[in-house]
Amino acid sequence: MASPFHISQFELVELERNEAFRLMREQLRRQECGMERPSFCAGHRHACTPSEQETFRLHRDIIHTLLVPLFLINHQAERIAARTLPSQKGAEPERAFRGEARSAFAWLNCILTEEHDWYLTARCPACIVEHVLHSEPTIRFVTVAAQLAGPHSGFQCWLHAIETAVCEDPFWGDAFWPEIEERASRLTEGVQELVRQCCELSATLDNAGRVNQSHAKASMPAYANRSASCTIPLKPSSFARKQVRLTREEQKYRASLAWNCSEPLAGCTTATKSRRRSLTS
Repeated sequence: MASPFHISQFELVELERNEAFRLMREQLRRQECGMERPSFCAGHRHACTPSEQETFRLHRDIIHTLLVPLFLINHQAERIAARTLPSQKGAEPERAFRGEARSAFAWLNCILTEEHDWYLTARCPACIVEHVLHSEPTIRFVTVAAQLAGPHSGFQCWLHAIETAVCEDPFWGDAFWPEIEERASRLTEGVQELVRQCCELSATLDNAGRVNQSHAKASMPAYANRSASCTIPLKPSSFARKQVRLTREEQKYRASLAWNCSEPLAGCTTATKSRRRSLTS
């Protein structure tokens, strides 16, 4: 029971030059060492050789490294949307964006919600890898992630691996790949536009905040300015401490990423019968 994806030893050497990938592999290795139960499910633990299990781990690490930036982009877009639409209770967060960025945000939000356990790698490495070919959205999701990584990240080999796996799969076949590639490319452009609009909105909101602070300070009575330096030390709440911790973790993830989202980018078994071929938008 081997992985449906294949990369050469030379491609692996190139990939291991990517610092984000190295850090992610180490993090996942420590995570697996700390698990109380076996990392592979019963089926894959007995059906896979040690060598095949190591290949599944490698491919799991590639998938996770690629998907983390999309998670961070979506998380940042949600925060920007919440700041942009504070007074419109119940308004859909995608309304903060326009055009292809709005569609990309809605799509990302949807698949990250539906595939929560999968992209967090909270399952058997082999199950995670095999799930990529489960449906059109999951194939497109990983393809977009690989396209966003850029030509100099070392992840171009994974694009070729996805194409080969889809074309050789008895359920999908080679006729499917051109359409999935085109749809993934459009979504990639939408995600890049989403990143650009997030930067614009963030700058606008920050400038507006500084202007409001200046106006408030200018209109403040003189005695208020004199007493402003008198502060009372307060103990931060547990919620505030949690927010600080999450922010630091996010900054750590961002620091480890070695690619720039704004860079221009270019006859079935029982298991396969459960897949979805629907071409969702």
